[in-house]
Amino acid sequence: MSLFFVRQRTNQCGLHAIQNMFKSAKINNEDMRNAVEVIHEKTGDNKMNHESFGGDWSVSAVVTAIKAHGYDVERGVMSKANGKRDWSGQELETLLEDDKFQGVIIHQPTTRHYTCLRPELINGQKHFFYVDSQSEGPIRISSRLAMRRCLSAAYAWEPYIVKGSTMEYVAPTPLAMPEQIARQNRFNPTENFMREWRSLPRTDYSQFLQETKTEAPELREYAEEVVPEHRSASVARDNTGM
Repeated sequence: MSLFFVRQRTNQCGLHAIQNMFKSAKINNEDMRNAVEVIHEKTGDNKMNHESFGGDWSVSAVVTAIKAHGYDVERGVMSKANGKRDWSGQELETLLEDDKFQGVIIHQPTTRHYTCLRPELINGQKHFFYVDSQSEGPIRISSRLAMRRCLSAAYAWEPYIVKGSTMEYVAPTPLAMPEQIARQNRFNPTENFMREWRSLPRTDYSQFLQETKTEAPELREYAEEVVPEHRSASVARDNTGM
């Protein structure tokens, strides 16, 4: 039996977790960028806090992208002041009986990685599968083990329970072969991203250079050789938009 699986590309594990949970590539990179725009418009927060060059989206961006398609998203675990973690909703085994239940997005803060849990109908019975886009594919997992890892301080999986209608199926884009990658055009970041990048303050090395005049000779040597190179790189970035 072949199960839906999207393998990870660059730092886009947040997007792949969404696609692997829904078993559809309906939500794509454009939806993730739109989610970042919505967050920026509503909160004024810097877009670079929610998206990097290669993806690496924030939890807020992942949740916003899912909600934009009409789904409800709720946190599955709440942390208390004493560090104890409590499940704060329907237990996973009960959720399997809910026709609106689509799966669980899991954020792993210590590794800055996203995975998911999703229900699969096997021989007439629903089971949970854990899907990590960096692995070889979906693996079956018991609801008890999944909940234990969410509540354990060692694993600290942060679960986000998703409910709604079945997502329209869209086939994922196949991974490019090496020869195809070589022919692809280079990545061009969005204009909004570059506008924020250009607005970053230039690095000022003058104070550092002044301080090293009275420091040890090896520091003066470092300043004379390395700092000019860094200054040149900074200027080049500002002049080229990078």
